[in-house]
Amino acid sequence: MGRIFSNRSVFNETYVPPTLLVRDSEANILIKRYLARLSEGYGSTDVSLIYGSIGKVGIGKTTLARYVSNVMKRKSDAGGISFKPVYINVYGTPSLHQILSRIVSELNINIPVRGNAAIEVLKAISDYLYIRDTYALVVLDEFQSLFFSSDLTKDDLYLLLRVYEEIPPKDNINRLNFLLVSQDFRVLSYMKEEIPQVESQIGLRLHLKPYSSDDLRIIVEQRAMEGLYDTSYDQGIIDMISDYFGYSETKGGDGSARKAILTLAMAAEIAEAEGAMRIEERHVREALSTSATLNIPMDVIRELNLHELMILQSVSSLIIQKGGWLTSGEVEDYYAGISNMFGQEPRKHTQFYEYLKRLSNMGLIETKISGKGVRGKTTLVRLPLDIPADKLKEVVEFILRSEDPGIGERESNWI
Repeated sequence: MGRIFSNRSVFNETYVPPTLLVRDSEANILIKRYLARLSEGYGSTDVSLIYGSIGKVGIGKTTLARYVSNVMKRKSDAGGISFKPVYINVYGTPSLHQILSRIVSELNINIPVRGNAAIEVLKAISDYLYIRDTYALVVLDEFQSLFFSSDLTKDDLYLLLRVYEEIPPKDNINRLNFLLVSQDFRVLSYMKEEIPQVESQIGLRLHLKPYSSDDLRIIVEQRAMEGLYDTSYDQGIIDMISDYFGYSETKGGDGSARKAILTLAMAAEIAEAEGAMRIEERHVREALSTSATLNIPMDVIRELNLHELMILQSVSSLIIQKGGWLTSGEVEDYYAGISNMFGQEPRKHTQFYEYLKRLSNMGLIETKISGKGVRGKTTLVRLPLDIPADKLKEVVEFILRSEDPGIGERESNWI
């Protein structure tokens, strides 16, 4: 049996490396800024913004924000300062009360959010930080999505981000600061139009450009060193992946570290599955074949919950087995089996159908109502034709395995 992986967890999308080798200058700017805020205390709430280029994903925005939070926590602890980082992907928390619930939960504040006005919850957060002399940095990832939420008004955003205008701190020390993470610069136009007072308050704006081949070479090699045995790969593999995805004005790579890291992980999975001792060029080519990592929208898939992932896994597995359109009943039965394998209670039919609709709205599956040749009316399901079932199955398996290392063995028993 091949020995390829030494630590699979470093390929998990939520993994943050102990050292940031490429975005280190941006990280240092943010860290110095927030450390100064902790030492000075006085002044308005600090709001900073990290954003990318239109259409560019996997360029390190979230990793940078999480890394800054981690370093701030370590340095604050070492300096005897009470500091708590709070990370929220607001794509899945579209209302102010949901955001406040996450902040209250992360800070471990004993106050019910439901039934209380937002201003009262914010006052409780401010009082908590004052009483305990604690500072908090709230990262709001996917911030641009809040402007398209029907559950959040511009007054809500104003209240949240300029909280100390409504609730002045008792000792004039503002302990609640924000780091906004957005897909691209269009968020600045949204803010200028909807909440100009907050847009003008942004003290630091960091535009992250796509990674070059040299950038990716450093990033991919770092992950390989942390997650693979050093005998399982060579520099040629790192170069091949980095050159393929690296961005420049004259070539087509999109500069995505996420795709580059995923390709390395998938190539390693292929090599290990066949018992190879090393990752070879053919393994990388297979990982890249049929545009696997290009047609599979990882930025969408990473937002799925466990049950949605298991449903997507069921669809891809059944497509591989039999092809064509699947009945929703077939998918639901297969999903129930995978759920049991995970030790999870399968969701009821109504919730299962809601998940199907959401996956369809995301473009991850196609659905239609059955016609002639099928008794009664039922929902039929398949994958979009440009998403290869075998590659999608590998991607979803890898994500699930990253969360649960035992999944590979249990799934083989199920299938």
